[in-house]
Amino acid sequence: MDKYKQESGLHDSSEGLSKLLFDIKPLNKKPIELSFTSEKVSSDGGLLLLREVENQIGILSALTECLDDSRHTGYIQHTVDSMLTQRVFQIAAGYEDANDSDSLRDDLILKICSGKAPEQGKPISLQPTISRFENTPASKALYKMGVAFMDSFINSYPEAPAVIILDCDDTNSDTHGAQQLALYNDYYGEYCYMPLHIYEGFSGKLVATLLKPGRRSKTADVFSI
Repeated sequence: MDKYKQESGLHDSSEGLSKLLFDIKPLNKKPIELSFTSEKVSSDGGLLLLREVENQIGILSALTECLDDSRHTGYIQHTVDSMLTQRVFQIAAGYEDANDSDSLRDDLILKICSGKAPEQGKPISLQPTISRFENTPASKALYKMGVAFMDSFINSYPEAPAVIILDCDDTNSDTHGAQQLALYNDYYGEYCYMPLHIYEGFSGKLVATLLKPGRRSKTADVFSI
């Protein structure tokens, strides 16, 4: 057990005790050890928990399969999987602007989550790469990603539930710039998007999310999806 604790996980050493708090999946067959006294530290350690969630449900892996990579293999420095994971994890940590990628290029936690060795190798993707990546998916890929979300929702049940309630709710996501379809919304008093979130009413599980223009969604819009 002591060897297991040394090779993986986060430990609580208070009062002289060594208690395993959670297991961390190794990176490239190498164990990941966390310390609060390292020379280089990150304020985004919580992303490692999100990484473990992804390892269990595999939604980002499923979304990666929806995206075609037409780049020349000889010039690829960042895989589709690493770019998608980096972007999603940055947003989850509050770094919504693609420009944040430049200042986070050597962040240890984001490198681990993106499948890169934290102290070695190349940095994670920079802003120009992330911006190109975000504008690559076409409507066909977006449709496939919607199906992947639906499959993830269905697979979350060990058996088919007797009843499912679809709870559709839009909410504002304020924009700051000249993004396409960022419209002024009188209700929120901001230029924004109005992404539509669809949840299952009993369990609260996410079914799908659709990015929509900044105007309020009407009932007809929900029914037409």
